[in-house]
Amino acid sequence: MTDGSVAIGATVRAGVAGLGPSVRACWGALLVAVVLSVVSRQLPPGLGLVALLGEIAAVALACGALYRNAFGRASGLAGLRWGQDEWRLLGVQALVGVFLFVVATVLLLVVGAIALGVARANAPGFDATSSQAWQDALAGSGPGTLVAGAAPLVGLGLLIWLGLRLSLAAAASVDQSGVRVLSAFPLTRGASLQVFVAGLVLAAPIAGLMAVLNLLGRWTGPGLDGGLAAFCAIFGYVYLAPVWTSALVHVYRQRQPAAPLQEV
Repeated sequence: MTDGSVAIGATVRAGVAGLGPSVRACWGALLVAVVLSVVSRQLPPGLGLVALLGEIAAVALACGALYRNAFGRASGLAGLRWGQDEWRLLGVQALVGVFLFVVATVLLLVVGAIALGVARANAPGFDATSSQAWQDALAGSGPGTLVAGAAPLVGLGLLIWLGLRLSLAAAASVDQSGVRVLSAFPLTRGASLQVFVAGLVLAAPIAGLMAVLNLLGRWTGPGLDGGLAAFCAIFGYVYLAPVWTSALVHVYRQRQPAAPLQEV
């Protein structure tokens, strides 16, 4: 076995090993997070902002309890506590979201410029306002069309890579009692594949169950929509959040810096 496969296996085992202790210590916070998530998903479309804030609060509440427990700190009654760690995690979510949004916007402009250049090269007199003209211009073969098709995939891969590189920001923020986002970027140098594959393995059970429920939903109609939302919330917070947090804390401890990281 290679060092990479050993590291991935150790990360997966750490995530699975942390499931039981995390749920026992933080069941109160996880239960409240599930309720917040289910209620938020049932709100009408006009209350989309309230639903989004509810989901964000649920993530911060659950992750705050899980990270405190993973680092051996007091987490309140069954994890129920809203303190500085939760506010820091909200800051981490906001900063990571803004950073990825800015990068995605730039990538979207670049991809659009590439597609426009290829379309104009393939079809002289190209009309950018016509959807049919876009289809015709990009339907041909050739290096330009290949580049135009590959550009979105490259952009998506870059966004995923950046997300992986920032995956230890929450752990560093709770451990060092301060918001750490870009300063946590170096912690995952050389570990992106380890985190990515471990995440896929840990998420595989819930992905499989969701696929089965989606198939059942197609057969039975929209009646299972509420049940599917509840399933996603329950397994997301009672299974995926604890194992993912435990796995990330394991990686963080392997790469924990000797000196405190700078703010942000």
